[in-house]
Amino acid sequence: MEKNWFYSADGQEKKGPVPESELQQLLAGGQISAATLVWSEGMANWAPASSVAALQPQAAAAAPSASAGAVPVVAVPGAGVVPVPQGLGGWMTFVGVMHIIGGAFACLSCIGVIYGIPMIMGGAGLLGAKNLFATLPGVDPALLPALEKQRSAFKMLGWGYIMMFVFTILFMIVYGIFIFAFVAKMKGLAQ
Repeated sequence: MEKNWFYSADGQEKKGPVPESELQQLLAGGQISAATLVWSEGMANWAPASSVAALQPQAAAAAPSASAGAVPVVAVPGAGVVPVPQGLGGWMTFVGVMHIIGGAFACLSCIGVIYGIPMIMGGAGLLGAKNLFATLPGVDPALLPALEKQRSAFKMLGWGYIMMFVFTILFMIVYGIFIFAFVAKMKGLAQ
């Protein structure tokens, strides 16, 4: 007997039950996408169709029907993925490089080595993670909210670094002016 499935393309309206072969035809014909949530008896939760082995074209050809019980879940490369949020890689690179530079400057003092080395390691790890994202065709749609928050966090860190740099330059200019005025005044008193 063929397994019956329920599906929800928008996450709200649930349709079904439909036979497994009909659901596979809907997927193959493009009437529903690989990101459509599906559920059948024996599954703990709804899952994207792209993650259910029984609904994949190669699984349908190899095994005519799934056995009773839990449906095996596998990741299908390139199916049901969305692009990494725009700007995440740029902010990750900027924050990673700033961590490395900040860690290098911290290592110039004896006490700074304690937090400088972990800063360098963290920056290098962040650049590695950014490079890993660049090799992926996309990410699971369920990860998108977390990645959006991560992008916001890196953006705030990046702007914090930019503001710290600008205020440091301004402080050095003002400090230099005071030193120059003090030296000029001392020369005037010495004469």
